[in-house]
Amino acid sequence: MVVVVDIETENTGAEIMADNKRIISVQLGDSSNQELYYADALDSSQSLVQVKTRINSIVKDGGVLAGYNVKGFDIPILKQFLEVTIPDANVLEIGEMKEMVELAQKVGKKHLRLEEACTEFGISSNHKWLMNARAEKFKNDPAVLANADKAAQRFVIARGWSFNFSRGYAIDKIAGGRAILESYQEFVSKRGSKDTLFYEYAVGDVVCEYRLMEALTC
Repeated sequence: MVVVVDIETENTGAEIMADNKRIISVQLGDSSNQELYYADALDSSQSLVQVKTRINSIVKDGGVLAGYNVKGFDIPILKQFLEVTIPDANVLEIGEMKEMVELAQKVGKKHLRLEEACTEFGISSNHKWLMNARAEKFKNDPAVLANADKAAQRFVIARGWSFNFSRGYAIDKIAGGRAILESYQEFVSKRGSKDTLFYEYAVGDVVCEYRLMEALTC
């Protein structure tokens, strides 16, 4: 059994790992069925406590938890915030699959974003663009720009990037995080409704990642 695992975090900073405040949701599933567990669930069956039990059960049964950049992001964050440990033997990193590595080399990149990889296989990732559109309204927010300037100065020193590139990168990350958090708050206010941007965005990655995995192995 292969199940995609994907998480969303509260992160309104520019650092993908260091600025995470908490996990807000964990999604499990495939292209047909998805489960979403979230931090502020009133129903205990949808709580993050319950997802710990669910993941441990999958591992115990010998299942495989797959994902795109799951080793670099989802698994360490699950361990940090939920104390969930997933053994390497139960992990499939889609981004490291031979076909994925060859595709990245073919298009001249070290790594492809999920939506770029999906585009190569004709897999819809419309949920990404919907959240990007939500993020646009934050990109001129004075607080976002001030935080982006500070982050850009750090990136220039630590990563050797140009200031303009660093600033653009930081704005994208901060605005994107603000958009996800806002949509999550709307999702919570509607008691976890599937008819929300956050739900569509969160389960959208599960669907895309599973379909990409299928495309790479067919």
